[in-house]
Amino acid sequence: MGSMKIFIDEQAWLALVIQNHPFHSLFKAKFQHLLEGGYRFYTTNVIIGNVVSELKKKLGPDKSIEFYNIIEEAWLGNHLLILWLGRRTMKDAFKLFKRFPESRLSVFDCANIMLMNRRNIRFILTSNVAYSEMGFKVVPDNIGE
Repeated sequence: MGSMKIFIDEQAWLALVIQNHPFHSLFKAKFQHLLEGGYRFYTTNVIIGNVVSELKKKLGPDKSIEFYNIIEEAWLGNHLLILWLGRRTMKDAFKLFKRFPESRLSVFDCANIMLMNRRNIRFILTSNVAYSEMGFKVVPDNIGE
């Protein structure tokens, strides 16, 4: 059980929460499957902040606060680990970002990669297929470009 880890990025959270998102049902089914499979979920403080802000824009303040409360509960209940982006992670992220100028990965994607590598997390729930260039297993794997 210890090795069953999956990282959840911003795109995945948005797909899970926004009912009319084009990937909503796909991600919801996958998330449920992972939950039942006993996976440990990981994300970052920056991702949560971005998702809350995006949800406020798209769905209003109530929905965004509701999401934050669910996340807080999951974190307290040990279902979700929130990794924090510190100075060292950001420095390493910029190094990686500069090393692959042609990649579609953002600086924060690169920070996620740094954190995943440190925790030995090989799976990522995302619609961003660019992660697979870096050797991660993108879930669900039937996401179109």
